[in-house]
Amino acid sequence: MKRVATLLVITFATCLSLAAQQATVTRNVNLRPTPSAAGMSKLLLQPPEPLTLLAPDPTAGYYHVRTQQHEDGWVWGRNIAIAAPDTSKTAAPDSAGPPLPAPGTFAVEHPSCPAVGSHTVNGAMTPYPANSDVGLRNMAKRHIPAGVTPVTLDLATLHALQEDISSRFADAHHTKTAFQPTRDALLNRPMSGGTVSEGDLVQIAAYLTAVRQEGAESVNCAGGDGTDFHLNIGVKHSTEWQGIVVEMIPQLARPVGWDIVTLTAIEAQQLQVLVVGGLTYDNEHFINDDAADPNRTAPKRMSLWEIHPITAFYVCEIASCSPTNHDEWTTLTTWAKAHSP
Repeated sequence: MKRVATLLVITFATCLSLAAQQATVTRNVNLRPTPSAAGMSKLLLQPPEPLTLLAPDPTAGYYHVRTQQHEDGWVWGRNIAIAAPDTSKTAAPDSAGPPLPAPGTFAVEHPSCPAVGSHTVNGAMTPYPANSDVGLRNMAKRHIPAGVTPVTLDLATLHALQEDISSRFADAHHTKTAFQPTRDALLNRPMSGGTVSEGDLVQIAAYLTAVRQEGAESVNCAGGDGTDFHLNIGVKHSTEWQGIVVEMIPQLARPVGWDIVTLTAIEAQQLQVLVVGGLTYDNEHFINDDAADPNRTAPKRMSLWEIHPITAFYVCEIASCSPTNHDEWTTLTTWAKAHSP
């Protein structure tokens, strides 16, 4: 009996090892004993060293990894690229979102429209510099978040995160703050129970208050890649002024139901939705939250923090659904197929 138990333990450990997600060092990164920059580094890892993730989700922006030399430690998530898990044998036909590039990379459909976006210079489409405010912001909007368990946010938290940025830099109602040559100031921002960073996988349950197709933007190379679907979400029966923006991007495939007609029908019925994706700060715009004193050049919103890109979308078909229990929700694709005309 003891031998059988030992064999079961060995087999289970082997299965875990085979299922472990892999990553690759993309920039020099320190292997640290804890998920923090404090203390001494254990060693310096250089590209393209392969790593094995010991946990799927980051802690304070750091991933728990094991090197090929069997050294365990923590590395800063932005300096590694995480390979997408093989879901070809288990993916459901009505999954909650489109197939995604590897976490930590960027959604690029055509090489002619890089993640930094582009604009016209002397009659030619020219990419933005990767360390410019616009280039960095565009990359953030096309960044594929890592992890499998989203951080659950709410509207009050997103409002508090906006207050944090406005108090540290300038009032975003009237001033646009540039973030260059990095956007590190948007990492590890305080929230109740911990911190959250631009680029994290997050989710929020709310109600659609507006659905429309965007026009040409630099992030999509003046429409060369197509255009975003601009959605505003807030409390039930509210308006855009009190909501935030979440966006479906054209560089990711749009499954059945990821269309303006379906989303407008959900808005009209005021069904609760769960939006999952990457947290982004859109400093291209101003806050526009006062119907009595509107800024006619800016989209209506009470915070510049967005979910952009959206990577999964759910609809609640009961009285109320918990954002932390995805089994209570219906995927947008399944809902669309059940309610197609």
